[in-house]
Amino acid sequence: MSNHFYRTKLLPLLCALLLLGGTVSLNACTAIPSDTPPQSLGQFRRMPITFHPPKPQPGRSPDLLLRDFIRAAAVPTDQHAAARLFLTSKGNEEWKNHTTFKVVDRVDVNTIATPTTDSLVMQVRARSMGEVDKQGSFRSHISTSTFQVKMRRINRQWLIDCFPDELLVDKEAFMSTYESQSVYYLDSTGSRVVPDPRWLYAQNNRLPTMLMQLLVQEPSPQLRTVVNSELSPSVHISVVPGIQGNGVDVEISNYHSTSETARQRLAAQIIFTFERARIHGPFYISVNGSPLDPNHRDGWTPADVIHYDPMFATHKNPVHLHAITSDGLMKVTSNLEPVKGPLGHSQGIHAAAFSRGGGMIGVVEEVRHKQHTALEVKMGPVGGPLVSVMRGSRFSRPTWEPTGQDMWIVSGDGQLNRITWQNGRPPLVTRVNTHDLSNKPDFSTLAISPDGVRMAYISGGKLFIATVYNGRNGDVALKNPRRIYVSGDEVVLSLAWRTATTLIVGGSLTDQPVLMMSVDGASITPLGVRNVTAPVSVVVANPSGVYVQDSRDVMRLEQGSEGFWQDVPALVNSSHAIPVLEG
Repeated sequence: MSNHFYRTKLLPLLCALLLLGGTVSLNACTAIPSDTPPQSLGQFRRMPITFHPPKPQPGRSPDLLLRDFIRAAAVPTDQHAAARLFLTSKGNEEWKNHTTFKVVDRVDVNTIATPTTDSLVMQVRARSMGEVDKQGSFRSHISTSTFQVKMRRINRQWLIDCFPDELLVDKEAFMSTYESQSVYYLDSTGSRVVPDPRWLYAQNNRLPTMLMQLLVQEPSPQLRTVVNSELSPSVHISVVPGIQGNGVDVEISNYHSTSETARQRLAAQIIFTFERARIHGPFYISVNGSPLDPNHRDGWTPADVIHYDPMFATHKNPVHLHAITSDGLMKVTSNLEPVKGPLGHSQGIHAAAFSRGGGMIGVVEEVRHKQHTALEVKMGPVGGPLVSVMRGSRFSRPTWEPTGQDMWIVSGDGQLNRITWQNGRPPLVTRVNTHDLSNKPDFSTLAISPDGVRMAYISGGKLFIATVYNGRNGDVALKNPRRIYVSGDEVVLSLAWRTATTLIVGGSLTDQPVLMMSVDGASITPLGVRNVTAPVSVVVANPSGVYVQDSRDVMRLEQGSEGFWQDVPALVNSSHAIPVLEG
C-alpha cells in the first residue's frame, strides 16, 4: 500500500468511521480537511498584511474621499467591497467588478463645475505606471488618463455617484496588499525552469490552488512562444496540506506521460512554484491516485530537482569578484591576484565576463596589428587558451547563456551576435535577428537572464526586456520587446541580473543612482544611496554581492537595500578598475 493512498484515501475514511463511533480521540484526525477551505490549514495560512483600507469619513472633502476610494480598491475581496463603500447605490450598480486594473502613482483633482450643496463634478488626471491583467501579469507602461467623476452628498457624506468603468489602484496600497509570486514553466530545452511573475492578493488563503490553476494555463503573453510546460489546460490539480501539517499533497488527474524525464520536469515546475511562494514540502505528488514516481513515495524535496534551477551553476560554483585593472585581469581578495594565463598580465582588456559557474570567459581586448590597433573578441575556458573570434572598432561587454557555451556580444555596426563554443572547432558565430524590435536598438549594454529566456538591454538610455527565440534550424531572434519604465528623468547606463527575477540597474540620477527592480518593472527599490555617486557606468551582481563602478571607484553594497556602499579595499589604488562577475 502506497504512503500516498494511506494519506489521502484511507486515513480520512478511518477518521470518518471513528468520528461516527464517537468514542475515540480526535488527535489523529485534526489535520484532515473539513468543510473549511483546506488552504487555510497549516502552512497554507498567509501572513497578515498591515494594510487596512480606508472607509468613508463624515466631513471628508470630495478630493480626499476620491483618493481613499482608489486606495481601498487595492482590496479585491467580495467584489471590491471596501471600495464600494465609497459609491452611491447608483454608482454601485454601474461600476463593474474588474479583473484587470491600472496601478496609479499620481492623481490630480480639479472641480470643473460650481458645486451645489449636494453634488459636484471633478476632473481627474491619473498617471498609471502599468497594468495588471486577469492572470496577475504586470506590464510596465506609463500612461495618463483624464476623466470626470460625479459626487453626491448623502446624509452629509460625499460619495461617488459616477466613476469610469475601470479599476484604478493606488501604487502604495497595491504594494502593501499584493505579492509577486512566480509560476514556473520550462525553457525550450526542458533543462531549466523559467519564472513567470504574477501579482496576487497577499491575503488569499487559496494561494496553493490558485498557483496550480495558473500553472496549467498559458504563460504570460511575453513568454508564450519561448517556454514549454508539462501541463496542458485539460489537466486538473488539487492541493491539500499534508497530514499533520507535514508537506503538501498534490493530486493530478488527466495527465499522461511514460517518460521519467517528463515526470521529473513536471515535479520541478510544481516544486519551484510552491517553494518560491514559501509553501514548503515534502511534496507528495500523485497522478490518478498513484505516485508520480515510485522512487518518491515519501515525497519530493527541492534537492530532487535542484539542477533545474536557473541559478544552479551560480550557487554551485559562484564566481568571486574580479576586476580589469591597468595591469590585467585580477581576482580580488584581500589583495589583487593576476588570473592564470595571459589575461593576468594584459594591459589592453576593455571588457570581460565569466559564464555562470565560472567555467568559461569572454573578453574584449585591444590588440596591435602592424600599424593599427583594433579590438578583438576572445573566448575560452578559464585558465586555458583563448580563441580569437571577431575583430572590430567597438564591442559591448559580452554576456553568457546558462549553457556556458553560448556568448552574446554587439559589434560596432550594431549587429548582435551569438558565439557558440565548439570544442576542437572554431566558434560558430550566428547573427541574431532583431527585426521584431521597434526601431533599431543601439544595445549599449545587454545581459541574458540566468534562465536564458530573457534579454535585458539598454538602448538610448532606456531599459528594455525581450525574449530569446531559438529556431529549430539554429537561427536565433529577439522577440516581444517591452520597455521597463524606470523614471521619466532617468538615463539607464548599466544593468546586471541578480537572480532570474531581479535586475540591478545603474544610471544618472544623483538621488537614486542604483536601483533593484523586478523583471516586470512593478517593484523598483533604490539601493543604498550613501557613498555612491552618479553616473554609475558598470553594474555586476550575483547572489553573493552587488558591485558598481561609479564616478570614482568600485563599490560594494553592504547590508542589503537599505545599507550603504563601501570601497573595495583591494581596488582603492586601482584607478578606473572595472568589476567583473558572471552572466
